Amino acid sequence: MNVSAPPSAKQLAREKVTGLWIAIATPFTPDGARVDEDALAASVEHYVDGLKVDGIFCGGVMGEFWALSLDERKRVHELVASQADGRVPVMAQVGHHVFSDTVELCAHATEHGIDFGIAMNPYYPPSPPAESVRAWYEALAAASALPMFLFNTVYSGYSLSPELIAELAELDNVCGVKNPQGLEHLLRVQELAGHRIVVTDASERHWLELHTEHGFQALMSTPALALYQRPGERPVAEYTRLADAGDLDGARAISERLGPARDAFDRWMRQPWLERRVIPIAQLKAWLGLLGLPQGPVRPPLVPLTRDEEAALARDLDAAGLL
Repeated sequence: MNVSAPPSAKQLAREKVTGLWIAIATPFTPDGARVDEDALAASVEHYVDGLKVDGIFCGGVMGEFWALSLDERKRVHELVASQADGRVPVMAQVGHHVFSDTVELCAHATEHGIDFGIAMNPYYPPSPPAESVRAWYEALAAASALPMFLFNTVYSGYSLSPELIAELAELDNVCGVKNPQGLEHLLRVQELAGHRIVVTDASERHWLELHTEHGFQALMSTPALALYQRPGERPVAEYTRLADAGDLDGARAISERLGPARDAFDRWMRQPWLERRVIPIAQLKAWLGLLGLPQGPVRPPLVPLTRDEEAALARDLDAAGLL
């Protein structure tokens, strides 16, 4: 009897990492002491059944991974995978400054049926040289067979060059990259490595152009899918469907109507980082709460929005037609 070989990591990514992926927050109980497991399960259900996302990214920057214990990180990954229950693929952020903990998170992800890991750039010691970063990913590939995405986020304090990403793409289990960098950097990565790994960006604002003009197969991964959409009213999904059907004029018309929502996103989700180096998770959780998906507080050193800030956010969302 002939037994076919299991698909490679790179093949799995080509097959499964498509369409619209959500970045999911980690909800906490009102005192911030514990992960709110019921709220997390409700969020997954809202995204999978209500918003019809194509995949879930959990335990990442928007998931406050740095504020979670190792056991809490495992529990979040486990709960998301369990609630998704194979309906959509799940990707878990496994990067950590303790290498053995990264390997442990990979093993846990494999054990609980998580489809992909994603490891943000090694972030401490700060700004390591390229050869150290290369050695870190090589060691991770040797320690775990979990299909792995690179996570070239500015939150790590530095960026991987397109040339280094292309080198890392040669590793057997490296199958993709989330590359929220400038457009020139992104397209250079696609040129150098796109034939070996799935290259993705996190910007909904540029998704239609990247998808239709440059062949990008996934939007990976943005909370904008939850902030702009609701069950029965999913403009990002609709313009993507129209584009895939060849109706580019219809797709652009729907996309252009999202201008006010994107302006609110820039004001509340981009400016805090660009102006004050504040990761905008308090803003994200407040926005989701206004849409009826409460997430609880943020953990220190992040601070919640003031009442005046929450009121200003509500006014902006109302003006954008999102409430």
